[in-house]
Amino acid sequence: MKHLIHWSVSSVLLILLLAACGGGGTSTSSTTTQDAMEVQITETEYSITSSVSTFTAGTPYHFVVKNAGNATHEFMIMPKDGGSMGNMSMDHMDGMALTKTGDINAGATKTVDYTFPDSTKGSHPQFVCYIAGHYDKGMKLDVGVSQ
Repeated sequence: MKHLIHWSVSSVLLILLLAACGGGGTSTSSTTTQDAMEVQITETEYSITSSVSTFTAGTPYHFVVKNAGNATHEFMIMPKDGGSMGNMSMDHMDGMALTKTGDINAGATKTVDYTFPDSTKGSHPQFVCYIAGHYDKGMKLDVGVSQ
């Protein structure tokens, strides 16, 4: 009986400890978005504008991407100016992207969280839309990551 009580008390303490640890993990993911610097991105035919043009490595950013155009667009952050990439498959471009939203229908808004790593310091990534022909028509924006 004494062993049963000891085991029960130990079990309760373990459960309370795990519950306390689990709560911290949940708030970490929501805290990341709350602590991130919000960046407003607007896409139209055929341009991309951003409320921020120079980013700091290690700072979390929350990109709010609004498609204010009439056509479907996408938002990708590419590591550098990749040019047209007309003969490259979308899967290959997706693999090169630092982050992306996927397609954004006309009038819709999507968000994506991204932190530029230290390895991007001093680089000049590009915000792009690679839906067929959009990049060539001007859907690109050069940005920088400060050192």
